[in-house]
Amino acid sequence: MRRFRWLALVLALAMIAAACSRSDSKSSSNSTTSTSGGSVTTTSADFGTLKDVCQPGKPSGSPAQGVTPTEIKLATFSDVGFAGRPGLDQEFFDTADVFSKWCNDHGGINGRKIVVDKRDAALTQTKAQMTTSCAEDFMTVGGGAVLDQDGVKTRLGCVMPDIAGFVVSPEARGADLVVQPVPNDLKTQPLGDLKWLQKKFPDGAKNFGILTGDVATTRIVADQSKELTDSLGWKKVYDDVYPSLGPSDWTPYAQALKSAGVKGLIWIGEPEFLAKLMQAMQNIGYSPEFIRTDANHYDQKLIQNGGAAIKNNVYIRSVFFPFEEAKAGTATKEYLDAFAKYLPSGKNKTYLGLQAFSAWLLFAQAAKECGNDVTRKCVYDNAKKVKEWTGGGLHAKQNPSTGEAATCFTIEQATPTGFKTPNVVPNDGIFNCDPKNVYVLKKNYGTGVTLADVGKSMSDLK
Repeated sequence: MRRFRWLALVLALAMIAAACSRSDSKSSSNSTTSTSGGSVTTTSADFGTLKDVCQPGKPSGSPAQGVTPTEIKLATFSDVGFAGRPGLDQEFFDTADVFSKWCNDHGGINGRKIVVDKRDAALTQTKAQMTTSCAEDFMTVGGGAVLDQDGVKTRLGCVMPDIAGFVVSPEARGADLVVQPVPNDLKTQPLGDLKWLQKKFPDGAKNFGILTGDVATTRIVADQSKELTDSLGWKKVYDDVYPSLGPSDWTPYAQALKSAGVKGLIWIGEPEFLAKLMQAMQNIGYSPEFIRTDANHYDQKLIQNGGAAIKNNVYIRSVFFPFEEAKAGTATKEYLDAFAKYLPSGKNKTYLGLQAFSAWLLFAQAAKECGNDVTRKCVYDNAKKVKEWTGGGLHAKQNPSTGEAATCFTIEQATPTGFKTPNVVPNDGIFNCDPKNVYVLKKNYGTGVTLADVGKSMSDLK
């Protein structure tokens, strides 16, 4: 059953407040390469609040593996070839295509063009793909693998940094040489949305349940959620898991929730399964006051499959600027415009895509500061020193330097016809930002792989 642990993706998206609206209709071949041809355009290389993201130049020499006088080879990981869910995380590859073409049209990184090696882990091939990447690529950017724990030691063994699209397992989340533009921390977790729900639905907080997939990593998310709700004084009346591949009938779960008197539900899963659970709830005449879930549920599949069973009670934690408000002049609109120009058929309206684009922007900023001498150490050090990061306005303020959870959040509310943003009493644009929105975990939920674990040290980073 281990090969079916693709559900761990939900963990990743839940814990890093990044999320995806997934489409299973697209796939991509393994380890393909994308680049941009043609002449450099004269349009602005600014993106949102970021200035001169990419730029022409006259580079020379080959200061590191994957870096030549004309190009920089970068790896992007995804699981699009997983037979159980074809096209899984296609947005990682699509975003890499769009960013590289956009950046190359503006000169690349000081004149070096970005070349993307698409590393399809296909769920079970993470280590093999990482081994190939170690032999060919400069570093990994803007991607992720559901079973990322299988590749961490290999990556650290070749001393290769990662500016991640997402990280899933504790081994990867706490690993050395990883920079997260939207951190998924092992020691701190956001709880601003839980405080907001508690105030809006006090009875729900006093009678809440938790339901998660029966996978080791998603159980970690559930355990962390229990610690968060305990810290706020919530009262749990229901706690269960469902099969990782989904039950044949969701009615028993709906009945159990109703019988336990659950008025508020913390759901850890994926949109298709939540839609089925809500349909089962509707069939027995039951609806909790709220269903709290994470940003991977910002997904049209939830709306399409849930339909009338969505009772305006699904609340999704997010740190991203909503697509519904992507007006001219916003970074999110520029992101959508880039997709429209370079990959109109690509997966654009996904929060995971926004997070991946943020990772590419952080790489570009860190790499351009290295000038001609683009080395792994230079890029990693530059990215790691960034203490305030919004991806040019794609998301709320994050701290890649410490990797701690963000103090800012907003909420998306699912309705039968789409998503809307309820009032969270914003104090920073659309976001509610407060140090009290972050909780320092007291329990140990695992540790990351270190350079020392593979016989290396920071002195090996060149």
